[in-house]
Order: sequence, then structure tokens, then C-alpha cells
Amino acid sequence: MTLRKPLTSTLTSNRTLASICDGRVRLERLPTSGIISARAWIQGKDIRKSTGERTLTAAKRVATEWWQDLSVRVRRGEQVHSPTFADCATKFLAKRERDAEAGLISAGQYRNLRQKAALLAPLLGSVKVADITADTLERLRSTRERVKNKRGQLLTNETLKKDFVFIHSVLTFARDPLKVLPFVPKTPSFTGTKALVRRGRPFLTEAEYKTLHQLAKSQAEEPDLNPRVRRQRQELYWFILICVGGALRVGEAESVRWCDCEQVTLKNGTDKGEPPVRMLVLGKHSTGGRREDAYVLFGGVYAYREMLAARPETATETDLLFTESYREGMKRLLKDAGLYEYRDPKTGKMLTRDRKSLRPTGITLRLDKGDNLSHRDVAKWARTSVQMVADFYDQAHPEQVAERVAGFRNAKN
Repeated sequence: MTLRKPLTSTLTSNRTLASICDGRVRLERLPTSGIISARAWIQGKDIRKSTGERTLTAAKRVATEWWQDLSVRVRRGEQVHSPTFADCATKFLAKRERDAEAGLISAGQYRNLRQKAALLAPLLGSVKVADITADTLERLRSTRERVKNKRGQLLTNETLKKDFVFIHSVLTFARDPLKVLPFVPKTPSFTGTKALVRRGRPFLTEAEYKTLHQLAKSQAEEPDLNPRVRRQRQELYWFILICVGGALRVGEAESVRWCDCEQVTLKNGTDKGEPPVRMLVLGKHSTGGRREDAYVLFGGVYAYREMLAARPETATETDLLFTESYREGMKRLLKDAGLYEYRDPKTGKMLTRDRKSLRPTGITLRLDKGDNLSHRDVAKWARTSVQMVADFYDQAHPEQVAERVAGFRNAKN
């Protein structure tokens, strides 16, 4: 009796069945499933596609159509082996994470990039960067325009603009240094009915700010709090005073270390109040890890002195002043004070305040309470431009301005 050779020995590797398309594509049967796949060498790399067929005739038809489609794409200059947007975004975020660790950007900026990447992943993540065109981005905007935020309102053009700023950054990174994209497609324009509306971030009036920080202080002094909650509430109170007193961005406040703080005497020799605290902050426009001078005034000076007195003995000079983000703590405090939501008098829409409302509050208070301060003075102090102060931070209501003008006129007369 003759023994037959075991079939498994012939199925240990893919079996070439035929070559088609002038020998550029070969058909192979997979040993595990019996499905026929097509394999070709294109743009310097080997590429394989499952035909989904088990018969040679059907597999040839599918493989031929696949090869013809690839040939057309190559003639158009497309990259067949192009990575997906998600692949490029992952490498882009890894680069920005290293930048954050090196102090080139703030931790808050890096966190915002991660959040934007997660938001866009379901819409764009699986798309190859070479397949992203201007039309693709226009369709994406149309999709995002129909999305509503947590308050049930359609996304604003300002939010959509941030989407495309992130997308443009990733595509630029794909072009250079990744070298997987020949050019960056044009992003949607924001003109006409889609133009951006200049609107300052929600801030607190003087009365509202007093209500907020007084409530923060009283909550920190409540009896029977456990040590952790007491520390968190106390630091939140100091955080509010320092951010408003120095017009600090959230990322700037979170970047401050003990070694970055110093009480200084102003050169003009003024005796008004306590000397300000100079803090070296990693600002929005800091480059190369260089920190900017921020001068914390008024209640912020008191808060810093209180923090200095309560500084743990184990704290080092390079430890951060603020050990937590206080995002949820600030939200809770604003709700307790009845200041979390308010209706925009210009648009009638409901807006919400958060930690980022502290900086415009500080700038607006200085514009309202300062003694003939110019926009230039406030811009230098707040580490921004005169145009930004005029467009986004000078949010005085016409009625308030009229009252001050009338008071000035009466005083002169």
C-alpha cells in the first residue's frame, strides 16, 4: 500500500496560482482560508489585497480591477502607501508631548491638542492623508456644522476654525518632516456668512468677581473638612486671586514654579500697596522654552504671601505652585455662586464661564479701574497685543462708558 503525502506539507506557504497584468500581479492562495489574494510591487513596496474569492476566474477579475485602480492613482501622483490621518496625528502628538516636556509649549496646550485629536478621530482618523483634499475638508465642515454642543447649540465658527487649525498642523507635519504628503490641501475659508465673530471670552464684572472669591474663601474655611478637600479649596482660592491679579492664562499659572516667583520693588518707587510678585511664566507665545515676565498685583500678592507661608517643608524650588488643574473645582464654585451660566446680551445665547474667565476678568478690571491706563499699558502687562485687548478684552458695556464720560464731564464743569 502506498502512503499519500500529507496535505499540510504543501500548505505551509502561499501558493502562486497565476500572474496577470503583464506579470505585475500574481495570485496566491492563502494556506489557512483558501481565499485567493493578489500581490504586486508598486512605489517601492510590496502590497497585497484579498480578492475574497476562491475560484481563479473570479479572483482574476477582482485583482485586475484593483491593479487598474492603483495604476490610475499612481498616474495622478497619489501615494498608494500613504498613512492614515490617525497615524500622522499620533506622531504629531508624540512630537508635541516632547515639546511640552522640554517646556516649549505648556501642558495645557498639549492637553488641548490631545482632546482635539480624540474629537476628530471618528471623522478623519481612518482616512489616508493622501486622500484628504479640499473637498474632503469642506465635507468635514458641513458635518461638524450640524453638531450641537452640550448646551444644545450648534457649534460656532470659532470652534470649527480650531478644528481646521489642528488638521492643518497635522497635515503640515505629514508633509514635513514625515515626507508622506506632497502638499497640504487648502482648508475651508471663514468669510461671508461663515466669518468668525470676534467675541471676548466670558468674564466677571467687579461685583461678580467679589462674589466669587469671597465664596471661595468662605468654602475653604468651612469647618469639618477633610485635609485634602481643605487644601484643594484653599489652593483654588489662591489660584483665583493670582490669575486675576496677574491676568494669567491657565497654562501660565500651571507652569509657575517656586523658583519663578519673586517680590520686586517697582523702579518708579511707588508706595501704593504691596510690591508686586514677578512670576516667570511659560506663556502662549513663549518660544524655545523661554519664560515671560508676569507681574501679579493686588489680591494676587496677598495670595502668594499666604502660599509662601503655607509652603510644605518638603517642597523644592522646582516644584509647581499649583499641584492640580482645578477645572472641576472652579466649575463647582461658579455653579455655587450662580455665575456658571449667563445669557450673552449681544446674541441671546447661553454661555458658560470657567477657569479661563479669570484672565479676561483681570484685564477688564484693570481697564475699568486703572487710572487713565492705555491699551498699550494693559497689553504689555498682560503679555498680549494692543489689538487683542481692543478686540477681545475691552468688554465694557456702553452704559458703563456713558456713566464714566458723564462723570468726567461733570468733574470738569
